[in-house]
Amino acid sequence: MDRLWVRFSVIIGSFTLAIILLVVGSIIVLNRAEFIVFVDNAATEKPEKGDVDSPLDFVDDISFNGGFQLHDVPEGLAALTVLVGVVGVTLGVWLSRGLSTPIVTLSEAAKQIGSGNLKQRVPVHQHSHELDELARSFNRMAADLEHGEEARNNMLADISHELRTPLTVLSGQLRAALDKVVPLDEEELANLYGQTQHLIHLVDDLRLLAQAEAHQLKLTISSVSLAELWQELEANFSLVAAEKGIRFQVESMDGLPHLSADHGRLRQVFSNLLANAIRHTSAGGKITVSSAVKDGTVYLIIQDSGEGIAPEQLPHLFDRFYRVDTSRARDTGGSGLGLAIVRALVEMHHGEVSAESAGINKGSTFTVRLPM
Repeated sequence: MDRLWVRFSVIIGSFTLAIILLVVGSIIVLNRAEFIVFVDNAATEKPEKGDVDSPLDFVDDISFNGGFQLHDVPEGLAALTVLVGVVGVTLGVWLSRGLSTPIVTLSEAAKQIGSGNLKQRVPVHQHSHELDELARSFNRMAADLEHGEEARNNMLADISHELRTPLTVLSGQLRAALDKVVPLDEEELANLYGQTQHLIHLVDDLRLLAQAEAHQLKLTISSVSLAELWQELEANFSLVAAEKGIRFQVESMDGLPHLSADHGRLRQVFSNLLANAIRHTSAGGKITVSSAVKDGTVYLIIQDSGEGIAPEQLPHLFDRFYRVDTSRARDTGGSGLGLAIVRALVEMHHGEVSAESAGINKGSTFTVRLPM
């Protein structure tokens, strides 16, 4: 019985059959029964004249016995009818308990989840297809809530850490300037300004991510020429790559179609990916940008010959505040939000982004897929 409606049908049928059999058995018994009065013969002998004071004395001496007597009823029919009725009731009660037990378990588990116990799960006992699927859905929901709570706690911890560092630097430098320990010259002011810009950039990134994940970030959709967009990006990043001694090559994008997209957000996506590639590619390395169109999808591929990525790090690469090399994060200026923003903006355009790498010091490849 792997279907819920089958269980309901059997329960209703069992109770109905039991009631019918009990009623039929009762009717059979009553229709075949006759109340018989037995009189004690010894007590019915006529008394001699003068032995009784009144007629009632004679009646008092008579002994009456009575009872039901069945006629023409097959042997054991009544007993069999009652037995089958009792079995039907028992079967109905047993199935009802089997149906109600998982529902009660789900109710109790829901109360536990509501009270904050996100580790609560319900067993899957193969009661019925619907109840088992409900239990699995409940467990998936509980797991998602637990994962979301862990992610929220981790995010708060990361944000606290990210904000604490530049704020601590700012506070220390300002205290030193107030105490005349460090002169507040142009160099020191530039350092303070850099810390404030880092804070502003971090807050803006966090706000953008929060809006994107809450589906509240508005896109300004227009017809975007990918060829023109990459001409602009090539002009901007060629100078940055040249300063670091990196060869930067963008293959022809003339054959790419126009997309209905947000020009500014797409530029932000590719700018973050190019900045990431330059940050993790040493002097003498190379960055190549290529494209392709297949099955109604535009592929933009950014390949570098830089530090590469370990296989175990690839699944976490687009998580918030995740850094491949935490020891160099401050020196390289990364906040750990750039790739998370890339994924959020690409998904808002109904696209996908992925990363591949053959390993450490073997370069990496980032692919953005956008629907036409």
